[in-house]
Amino acid sequence: MASRRHPAELEEREDLAPRSGADLRLHPVTADADRALAHHVADVVGVQPDEIRVGRHCPACGAVSHGRPWARVEGTADGSTEARGRADGGTGAPCRTDGRATAGRGAATSPHPVLGVSLSRSGPHLLTAVRVGGGIGVDLEEIAAVDRGWNPALVLHPAEAVQNRTAEDRARLWAGKEAVLKLLGTGLRTPMPEVRLAEHDLREAEAPDGFVILVALSQS
Repeated sequence: MASRRHPAELEEREDLAPRSGADLRLHPVTADADRALAHHVADVVGVQPDEIRVGRHCPACGAVSHGRPWARVEGTADGSTEARGRADGGTGAPCRTDGRATAGRGAATSPHPVLGVSLSRSGPHLLTAVRVGGGIGVDLEEIAAVDRGWNPALVLHPAEAVQNRTAEDRARLWAGKEAVLKLLGTGLRTPMPEVRLAEHDLREAEAPDGFVILVALSQS
């Protein structure tokens, strides 16, 4: 496990980061999510925070007040002005046709690396996720809260019926489904039972006591 640099931040597990290009950080839930994400992206891609623009876009209704987060790096190397997270969709300036982002200088050895971003909140925590090299969806859940509201009919794929033996199992299943749906960009418009976690690249990351963090990764 990675060491904690600050009580309000939690690095991703060291065994996950080298393979996935992902970086996770915890912040107080009272922190401004856009500001936290902008600073996180800036650290990862190697620019100043004021060079980052962030926002939301809902692929269902087109609203910019809610929906998938995106991050834009000003002055990207290929001249594009949008740097959106995986499957953000939306309108505006050009972006990659697959919906993933061009990250900007300093992000990786490739001149046009892909950048994915995601957010989650639970209890006293805000979680930001940035991935160079592909899309990402992340979810943070409190184990006890998931267990209190657990309904297997609303969560489990038929092939997952025997996987919810403990409260921690149930929290992992819920968080995994949320992470996948964020990665796909559909959110809860896709019923959880339609998602079989075994069919996705899903990793568990270090979490605060009483919580779980699951990370869904796209193919690069």
